[in-house]
Amino acid sequence: MKTAMKINRVDTDLLILGGGSAGLWAAHRFAELMPGRKICIVDKGPQDWGGLMTMAGGDFEAVLPPDTVDGWLEDLVYYFDGLCDQPLMEALLSRSADRMRDYERFGCEFFHTPDGRLKSVPQRGLPHVKLYPAQFKGRGGELMVRSLVARLKDAGVTRLGRIMLTDYLVQDGRITGAVGFHSISGEGYIFRAGAVVAATGMGGWKTSYGKNTPTGEGMRMAFEAGAELQDLEFARVWNMPRLFAWEGQTHLFPLGARFVNRLGENFMSRYSPVLGSNTDPHFTTIGMALEIRAGRGPIIFDVSPLRDEDMVLLKPQTGWQKLNYEKLCRLGLDLFRDNTEWVPQMTVSHGGIRAEIDGSTAVKGLFAAGTARSLEPGVYAGGFALMTTAVTGHMVGETAAAWLRDADAAPALDEARAEALLERAFAPLRPAAADSLTPKQVLTRIQAAVFPYDVSIVKNGPALERALAEIRRLRAEELPRMTAADPHYLLKLHEVESVAFVSELFVRASLERKESRAGHFREDFPRMDPAGPAWLFIRHGTDGRPEFARERVPLEKWRVPLTRCYQDNFTFMEPKPAENA
Repeated sequence: MKTAMKINRVDTDLLILGGGSAGLWAAHRFAELMPGRKICIVDKGPQDWGGLMTMAGGDFEAVLPPDTVDGWLEDLVYYFDGLCDQPLMEALLSRSADRMRDYERFGCEFFHTPDGRLKSVPQRGLPHVKLYPAQFKGRGGELMVRSLVARLKDAGVTRLGRIMLTDYLVQDGRITGAVGFHSISGEGYIFRAGAVVAATGMGGWKTSYGKNTPTGEGMRMAFEAGAELQDLEFARVWNMPRLFAWEGQTHLFPLGARFVNRLGENFMSRYSPVLGSNTDPHFTTIGMALEIRAGRGPIIFDVSPLRDEDMVLLKPQTGWQKLNYEKLCRLGLDLFRDNTEWVPQMTVSHGGIRAEIDGSTAVKGLFAAGTARSLEPGVYAGGFALMTTAVTGHMVGETAAAWLRDADAAPALDEARAEALLERAFAPLRPAAADSLTPKQVLTRIQAAVFPYDVSIVKNGPALERALAEIRRLRAEELPRMTAADPHYLLKLHEVESVAFVSELFVRASLERKESRAGHFREDFPRMDPAGPAWLFIRHGTDGRPEFARERVPLEKWRVPLTRCYQDNFTFMEPKPAENA
């Protein structure tokens, strides 16, 4: 190698990309089933940070009595406007209570009412879907990470941090490992593995709060290795305070908080008289965009209807959220006392790797878990990600163990190919030239193309076409000009390349879906396709480039019929008068 000071070679039975919830659970379950086998978790963040789970409040969704899996499944078919993989979702829901009990057994606590019952908070106006709040608001996710990491230490699992993986190694259609580099030392890494779990999370645009780390390299690597992708037209557009970011507003709407416009109107009643503000943020951000476009901004988050006795569920008692809360209070900003201005914010992609129920992908030996695989179509209920990442991670740990028991010996690793990929990864690590660009400069231009409301929230064809042309120009003209002064910025550079990959597919998929359904709203196609729900998959075309394929959801084969859709609650193009505050 010309550019890396050293190449480290690591042999392992199971290589897990990503040390968040899904990756930790996959390692935990695999270690239970295959004691003595080598497991290596690699993360681009610190060794024990736990991914986005560390930043989570710790609220968890689970099917607990008197609710049933059937009831939840009916809710999700309705909530997802039919874009619900019923066999997959049934498998996840059936295991959700077990994973919550595991967390309790590990020492994680959930909030109880004075009579000893678990406190639940209904979600999105759905009759069955509920989250169970963590006892220690602000540290729930951190405690979950600690409990799992402690068990992995006891099991002898190797955990490596600060390593950016850039490419999978594939031979004869089978995964054989991956390559990457340490973002501080600059040393190269070649991993040889019998099986690989992609638990890298979703793509994203490096926005504020905890969403600045998901950038889509897991999706890009899997696609280049031969896997398929799905649901790239869906992205999470969240609502956030304009002056700061927050975690946990999912609690606030069911308990009475609401958005009002400049005129003091509870404007969501204009667009959804039944649900009002107590709905998915995807829909409230559409309402925000339309109100601002109509000159009725800014948007204010009204907390006056909240009851004092509910504040214990909301105010952080410890951890990073408490520190932030106290700092904001000293600046005169109290989320739980003052009405504050809020804005829509583009955060992460809901697209992911296409996988079977057990996590298997189109590449032999490559499995996908958590938000690295697509699980929901752009609408999101609080606590859903902590549940699905735990369950899919646990399931994939079982799948990988069973696969390795039966699989033939892995082919010899192609050292020449691995070193060539490392050379390519290190190529931008060079002194800046007169026409060089930094990763931050290119990222800002990608954000400028994707973030306008008519591209990301209230989409329309001409705006999407303009965005697509700009992203393609950036990928052709500006990404090749990026350079990195050191390994840290080399990591940032590879992140931006993946952000560009995800961005182009987001815009292309948004153009392909000529309807409004679940977390995708087209102003020029405001109704759902009468032909019924269909998924958009992204496959390799004959030239190796992404190609879209549409597959109808086989509702006739599944138990729950589609008799109503969540989208039916909204009339964004035919607004009714709003209620006064």
